[in-house]
Amino acid sequence: MTDLLKVLNKYIILLIISSLFGMPWFYVQNLLFDISNHETYALASSIPNYVTYLIRLIIIILLIIDFRKENLKNIVLTCIATLFFPLLGVVILSLLILEKGKEKASA
Repeated sequence: MTDLLKVLNKYIILLIISSLFGMPWFYVQNLLFDISNHETYALASSIPNYVTYLIRLIIIILLIIDFRKENLKNIVLTCIATLFFPLLGVVILSLLILEKGKEKASA
């Protein structure tokens, strides 16, 4: 179980960072940027989109590395699911790791 937590820690941190650029970002951008200037407001409004897609791509790359490290299948399906819902990809990875551990224990 601790091996699973070691694998999932990096994904949990990335998902927390991604959630910080959701609703809390609208409050923070008022403090950081001058809202009266439309150019800076457009930049401040687009930052969450860029961060979200960057984190999704990082999660996909990390999933590919972990899938190959654990010798698991369904990499493509998991990466497509992660592109739309990052948490779903992490859940699929954890279920497959748990299933592999269960098969190892029974053998």
